[in-house]
Amino acid sequence: MKKINFKKINGKKAIKWIVIAGVIVFIGYSFLNKSTPAQVATEVMSTQAITGNVQTFISGTGTLSPADQYEVKSLVKGTILEAPFEEGDNVAKGGLLFQISTKDIENSIKSSQLSVKRAKSSYDDVVEKRDKLKQYSKENGYIKKLYVKEGETVTAGKTIADLYDNTTLYLDVLFPSEEVKKDWVGKKASVSLAAIGEDVKGTVTNVSSMEEVMEGGILTKKVTISVKNPGGLQSGDIADATISGIKSSSTGAFRAAVETTLIAESEGTIESLSVKEGQYLEKGSLIFALSSKDLEKQISNAEIGIEEAELSLKSQENQMDQYTIESPISGTVIIKNKKQGDTVDPAADAAAGSMATIYDMSYLTFQMNIDELQISSVKVGQKVTITTEAVADTTFDGVIDRISLKGNTNNGVTSYPVVIKVVEFGNLLPGMNVNGKILMQEANNVLTIPSSALQKGDIVYIKTDEVIEEQDPSIPKGYKPVSVTIGINDGTNVEIKSGLSEGDIVYIPFDNSVSGYFDQY
Repeated sequence: MKKINFKKINGKKAIKWIVIAGVIVFIGYSFLNKSTPAQVATEVMSTQAITGNVQTFISGTGTLSPADQYEVKSLVKGTILEAPFEEGDNVAKGGLLFQISTKDIENSIKSSQLSVKRAKSSYDDVVEKRDKLKQYSKENGYIKKLYVKEGETVTAGKTIADLYDNTTLYLDVLFPSEEVKKDWVGKKASVSLAAIGEDVKGTVTNVSSMEEVMEGGILTKKVTISVKNPGGLQSGDIADATISGIKSSSTGAFRAAVETTLIAESEGTIESLSVKEGQYLEKGSLIFALSSKDLEKQISNAEIGIEEAELSLKSQENQMDQYTIESPISGTVIIKNKKQGDTVDPAADAAAGSMATIYDMSYLTFQMNIDELQISSVKVGQKVTITTEAVADTTFDGVIDRISLKGNTNNGVTSYPVVIKVVEFGNLLPGMNVNGKILMQEANNVLTIPSSALQKGDIVYIKTDEVIEEQDPSIPKGYKPVSVTIGINDGTNVEIKSGLSEGDIVYIPFDNSVSGYFDQY
């Protein structure tokens, strides 16, 4: 019998040819000897333990994508003024892609600014009305008569009270024009009360420059004198005066310093009345406070109006940025669908697709789906060997970039997306379908046998000249069982750590994927 030297066989193709040759020899031998059945020997398959490499992988497929990509779309309507790039150009992050005319948005912003101004003006108007709900005295004086009460509704212009103050009285009298001096203002005057013949002191407050003609053709000028009321003077009392020894040419009637009517400045219901008849008011004292539910509602609406107008303006201003479209990534322009002079309209262009497409080709990625039973063995940074029919006879290196924690379940089986990053991608292009193999375990230059030679977990039958008294009928004669310690098993070959030596011949239950030689017993 001629043996096949297993050590000299290289590659899976050689192994298959050896198996085929062995089968042909076996069939031919059986045919030639079928006329003498008693002489037919049973042939078994065996091979040698040899030094080799064992590796385990997790495999998967995916479609290549660029590191990043951006579909350029417009959120606003307008005419393109600039589009300074072409397909195939490289663009930098932040570089101008499209400049759209801002004429329409600028008009909208101006309109919104005017709306804000009008809303604030309306608010100021109603606030001013609210401030007038509290009315204050503009003069010192006594409340001579009060015409309103709390709870009463008043309208603007209604008489509230008569205000009177005679603590100071004023007397207007005429003096001969040629005797009047401008420097009289501030000088003392003696005022004579005609009714009682008494004199009181006063002070000149004003000298008129206008001349008046009395009966008899006498020219005079009016002089005003203030007098502190000693307590007995009333408006209308008659008196004359003497200043610097010059007597007035006429008498005059006293008038009170304050004698006026208080008028309501706003409309509303008197919520609180702070004065009563006979009360003396200082200038600036509160007279009453009005309440107006309608006015409060107007203020609330005015505040809302301002807020709405400002939000509208802010929205318009924010849209201004959308008329300048810049690239959010650095990359290569793959598609350009819009050019200078074209009109963009988000609603009309939605079905037409993007204005342009940019790929970041700094690296490529693809996704493999890893079974839930294997995902715990996969780590970020692990090496991945990549092949594709599109670039035959070439392998590429990748690494696991990220592992998703969100699994996808289909027919009761869960898999997890794993993203592979390919930096040195050569002739690979986005869209190509690729195969990926993740190296899980590796043992090089170790003793190996076919995986099918293992029986009962760790038992291997090796050829021996020893006589086996209790031979397992399922095992060919001339083979004995030995226990081995195994290492990595890739499903085809298995690493033998102990129990065998290189060159040992091991029995293999028939397996057409394994090359070896046939023995007889």
